[in-house]
Amino acid sequence: MKVYYCILFFILGSVLASFYGVLATRAPLNKSIVKPRSHCDFCNHVLSWYELIPIFSYFFLQGKCHKCKAKLPIYEPIVELVMGILFMGSYLYFGFCYEFFVSLFLISLLVLIFISDIKFMIILDSPLVVTSIAVFLLKWYYFDFQAALNSFFAGIILFLFMLFIGFLGKKVFKRDALGGGDIKLSFVIGITLGVTHAFAALVLSTFLALPYATFSLFATNEHELPYGPFLVSALCVVFLYFDKFSSLLNALQFL
Repeated sequence: MKVYYCILFFILGSVLASFYGVLATRAPLNKSIVKPRSHCDFCNHVLSWYELIPIFSYFFLQGKCHKCKAKLPIYEPIVELVMGILFMGSYLYFGFCYEFFVSLFLISLLVLIFISDIKFMIILDSPLVVTSIAVFLLKWYYFDFQAALNSFFAGIILFLFMLFIGFLGKKVFKRDALGGGDIKLSFVIGITLGVTHAFAALVLSTFLALPYATFSLFATNEHELPYGPFLVSALCVVFLYFDKFSSLLNALQFL
């Protein structure tokens, strides 16, 4: 039975990754995710069912469009493979529990934000809303309404904090220091982790972003960077190692 669920969640993750790729590349451009059907970006050839099988279609087609022979992006099967592994790994790590179901939403959010924010510097609203509602309902179901309500207020606190940081940054630097999507994402961080761990995730995100920001500044003189991927990565890390961060935060209180 364990093998069955591993296969099931691997397939689910890879299929959703394929869908998220469409969502994250069409929605920022205000394009429908239904029409037109999936097609080659080079010759507009409408893809058949055997060209839409996650991971396998890429290798079956030898990484090329069946019609025009243009090279297909290698990142697509990589994302499908990684997300399938992450879904399967979440099941093996958590089993069927609150953490497992939340992790599926966080992995989905991770993939969507990486694609949309890196390609378009946009974080879609709909995945943030869906994740927030899902976390609230899961906390209510697995714990109680008070726990869910406390998480909601934690999300509000983080949102207001990041809103203030964005306002302060704009006053000091005379330009937007944080994108609206980053500020909205902070609500998801708060509702998922609670106030204390959420602030730990914010601190961690700055350390994750620092090497990339430094490289971009000196190598390309780029002053804007997609901060969303680092925020959601920090969220996932703190969620995964929640108990270890609890121990760390408790130890810091005694210093």
